[in-house]
Amino acid sequence: ASYRKALTIQPDFAEAHSNLGSTLNELGRLDEAVASYHKALAIKPDYPVAHSNLGNALHCLERLDEAVASYHKALAIKPDLAEAHSNLGNVLLDLGRLDEAVASYRKALTIQPDYAEAHSNLGNVLLDLGRLDEAVASYRKALTIQPDFAEAHSNLGNVLQSLGRLEDAVASCQKAIAIQPDYAEGHCNLGSTLKELGRLDEALASYHKALAIKPDYPMAHSNLGNVLQDLGRLDEAVASYRKALAIKPDFVEAHSNLLVTMPFMSCFDGAAVFAAACRAGTVFESPFADRLTIRHANTPDQERRLRVGYLLSSNTTLAKNIEPVFKAHRRDRVSVHVYAHVANPDDVTWRLKELADSWVFVHGLSDDQLAARIAGDGIDILVDPVGHWAGNRLVVFARKPAPIQVSYLSQGLTTGLSAMDYTISDRWLNFNGAMQSFATEQVVELPSGFEVKVLDWDLPVGEAPSTANGFITFSSFNNPAKISDASLRLWAAVLAPLPTARLLIKGKWLDQPKKRALLSKRLTDHGIPAERTDFRGFVPGPDHLAVHNLADIALDTIPFAGGQTTIDALWMGVPVVTLIGDTACGRYGYSHLNRIGHPELAARSEAEFVEIALALTGDPDRLRNYRQTLRPALRASSLVDASLHVAELEEAYRVMWRRWCDGLEPQAFTGFDKSGP
Repeated sequence: ASYRKALTIQPDFAEAHSNLGSTLNELGRLDEAVASYHKALAIKPDYPVAHSNLGNALHCLERLDEAVASYHKALAIKPDLAEAHSNLGNVLLDLGRLDEAVASYRKALTIQPDYAEAHSNLGNVLLDLGRLDEAVASYRKALTIQPDFAEAHSNLGNVLQSLGRLEDAVASCQKAIAIQPDYAEGHCNLGSTLKELGRLDEALASYHKALAIKPDYPMAHSNLGNVLQDLGRLDEAVASYRKALAIKPDFVEAHSNLLVTMPFMSCFDGAAVFAAACRAGTVFESPFADRLTIRHANTPDQERRLRVGYLLSSNTTLAKNIEPVFKAHRRDRVSVHVYAHVANPDDVTWRLKELADSWVFVHGLSDDQLAARIAGDGIDILVDPVGHWAGNRLVVFARKPAPIQVSYLSQGLTTGLSAMDYTISDRWLNFNGAMQSFATEQVVELPSGFEVKVLDWDLPVGEAPSTANGFITFSSFNNPAKISDASLRLWAAVLAPLPTARLLIKGKWLDQPKKRALLSKRLTDHGIPAERTDFRGFVPGPDHLAVHNLADIALDTIPFAGGQTTIDALWMGVPVVTLIGDTACGRYGYSHLNRIGHPELAARSEAEFVEIALALTGDPDRLRNYRQTLRPALRASSLVDASLHVAELEEAYRVMWRRWCDGLEPQAFTGFDKSGP
């Protein structure tokens, strides 16, 4: 009101127009703020602060290129305007131009070394670049200058979380909130760290506080969904992801989180998940649609040595699948180039690195920079083993940096990307070609199976516990998020005729009373009394395998079947009863069982699932036989035959490559069986 009075008295008062714009900006009335800045600049075109402040408002409106232009105008007039250099860095950070952002912050700090906000912002970009120790130093400099800088405390918490210093991260976030209790970002960052610590109820409370302060905060909605998923409250998790997407439709992480969760739920069929994946693919690819038609410069020689790139995340679970592939690749036919999105390398990382022809840590590269690096390296076939799981870089694939792009291992139904040319499958996952109707990729069947494993545990197999117990113990060691209502109904039907049988469930967070109570209530609601169930929390390494000696028969989950957990059980001699699903996600167990020669454990209907499970309970000799023969069957199977699998995979790569050399579109095909002479 005061600024408007001033302008009534003196309409050409440029400073008043600019100050009015800043106040409107603080009120969130961004379009009005932009108009005020333009009025100030119409009166005084060489007003650097107004140009800089206009850049701030345009940044808030996500008009990023215009914001950059405004900052450059401010700096052309006043090169030593530290605030403009720092704010330019903020926009460059959002544009993914990270090295330029670093340069802008450093210019600001050369001009004004005690500029706490610039130190903090420099920490942000160093965090994105994966230069974590430098980021910590920048945040600490900011806090030395301004100890009550809530944002810097919160950002320090972020980087400490990335370094695995979780308790220190909690302390930093709590300092931020103590200074500024209504700091939504601080509550959100605290929630993320508490989730990593497994303190799920506290994480939930932190996200709710963030959203009470800032209801339209998409990151908090998405992160809240992640905690709800861990708690098994999947309906609420999906609702949270959808709220995040309603606020920010191009929120890549929320799309991926939704696509990881939906296949766990029996209320979504393959068509529904496929539709959601296609929506995500459109969002991921829309800025890069012109790149999908570009003819890459790779030399179209059909028989030359292929340059195959793998874009890995920090998910070390994949090491059991990817390590044997790297070892078995025939280097006269392919060279292996790894792009590792890994901020904190561990022993597994360094072991894998030794198996690659080239290895680049890419967690510090923006999507544009990484795509340019892959294209510059002349990669012929770029492989994604992550899908929509955590740490994915699917937006890099959306940029189409390689002429052929392949989804492999963790693909789920589909990535939803038209830029992803092929997905690796087998005859069991693809169920007579029906997988193709749920995939944007062309489906390639490998004859011996869609994956290979390293199985080198030497833990002894115990006797079936029912021998000593006098009752049958069923088990499920899958991710508890996979325990759908449909799974519980099916398990209840198995347990109903067996009044003495028990159910052992092991999984993440089940050592926490509240999480355990939530699942226990769901079991009771489906007719499985609490007194017949036992729970175990996450158990690492060999101890995890040892728990299988407490189980007679494993019951698979639906509609998302077990993968590694099924193999763990079979390795320990525990037969796994699975229901053949309607999608690839529901057929992992079916594939594994066929590959080890035990398809009799795979049911084609719920009634047959119950029948198979009950038949096993009445046949102690058969249970004893499985205990003795399942591990040898695995050892003799294609599941551990890396030479066979990689020969088929390389032949599939070669077929894809020949089609590209001939100018042909990707097309589904069945790979060639390399098991013969």
